[in-house]
Amino acid sequence: MIFYDREDELSVLHRIWESVKSGKFNLVIISGRRGVGKTRLVKEFAKRYSVRLAYVFVKKKQLELQIDRIVKKVENAVGLKLPRVKTIEDLFISLGQIASEVPICIVFDEFQNFSAYNHEIFTDFQNAFDELKMYEKQVKILVIIIGSIVGMLREIFEKQESPLYGRKTAEIFLKPFKYWQIRKMLLDLGVRDEKECFMIYSILGGMPRYYDTIDRLGFKFAIDNVLEYITSPAISAWKTVYGELIEEFKGAYMTYFQILEAIANGNNSIEEIANYTGMIISSIPKYLKELSEYFDIITRRYPITEGPRSKKGRYFIKDPFYSFWFRFIYPNIDYLELGEPEPVKKIIKEELHHYASKIFEDVIRETIFVASGMRLGNIKIPEMNKIGAWWDRRGNEIDIVGLKGKKVVLVGEIKFTLKPIEAKDVIKFLKKLDLIKSEDSAYIYVSWSGFTDSARDILEESKIVPIELKDLVWIWEKLT
Repeated sequence: MIFYDREDELSVLHRIWESVKSGKFNLVIISGRRGVGKTRLVKEFAKRYSVRLAYVFVKKKQLELQIDRIVKKVENAVGLKLPRVKTIEDLFISLGQIASEVPICIVFDEFQNFSAYNHEIFTDFQNAFDELKMYEKQVKILVIIIGSIVGMLREIFEKQESPLYGRKTAEIFLKPFKYWQIRKMLLDLGVRDEKECFMIYSILGGMPRYYDTIDRLGFKFAIDNVLEYITSPAISAWKTVYGELIEEFKGAYMTYFQILEAIANGNNSIEEIANYTGMIISSIPKYLKELSEYFDIITRRYPITEGPRSKKGRYFIKDPFYSFWFRFIYPNIDYLELGEPEPVKKIIKEELHHYASKIFEDVIRETIFVASGMRLGNIKIPEMNKIGAWWDRRGNEIDIVGLKGKKVVLVGEIKFTLKPIEAKDVIKFLKKLDLIKSEDSAYIYVSWSGFTDSARDILEESKIVPIELKDLVWIWEKLT
């Protein structure tokens, strides 16, 4: 599959590489969840700018064997023989001697695996990097550190007591693709139906790895084929995810899995998570913090007009793929272990539209926020610096609230229904407007399936702008 987007990140790497070629050592961190495209980004960078690349995937094996592998990779990249070395520090000293003439980029993928040896190895890296920075000759070396466990990389490079604190010169945090980027990818891959595009995204999310794998396997992109890829006993994509998460969560994986299953099934407050899992409420915040800050899988949201200290906070899984996996795959994993995917597919198809409606709300909020200040037909989407949802303890919710500073400038409703919005639906939305102070705000109603004539009449009379699929497609095209 062709390489998509990431032009900003490539530009950063190119600028750093030009600096390296002039004799300035650099250490760059690239972090992000597994499957987000970190390794593909580095390989595209090397290909586009003719970079001599020594790529090393860090395995949890004997250190001497690991160093031997690194030496061989570097030798292949530069076409020169290096002396045998036994330590990381000696390795980089040797590199410093040849890199005054030949610029080289060394990539350590899953760098956090070095911690499997002992944490003194990071002191060796510190000594090596410090020496290269102070080298009398020019040192044309770029070291790129790739890691999937974001929290572990932060501990290695950002804790003040860590040997590598303050050593990085740049950091790139690679995020999953937005819906409009995935939509463009799917259109290029032959998908022509907008509903099909969105439903595939609601399953696979923004991680390019899954799209690349499905394409390599020869599947055409359709919902049935995506479900076949995930649940098939022959391919076992579901099992790959299962194994990766167990490796990350280690001995506490059952607890993390229970919490993520609870959240994926709509239990978003600590109290709801406790009721779903049977866990003691006081034990849950620790795991939520780790899932958010260490593993970067969930996020905490609060009513947009309140601050982070709000007691109405709710927890959500960030990427649709993990949300899908913990909603449909993990609770039904016994069927898949027995090689019986059909009951799982049946459950998914029955509930997929309802599940996708929540993903649609997130996509619309992101779309409207990025389109802030853009003209859409005869109206201009207000400029804003914050967008989110609003809710209270009585069960009232407003899907879209946009803020400029502390002022509410946009209020809206989002519906992912199979039928057009009717007049009664608009009236329900009008009743919500008294719940939030929104004088002089703009009002929008977003509907995937459009509006009946009677609904349009009420919207026009109430000065609420209707936004339907053709309008969204126009914005998504503009964004790509």
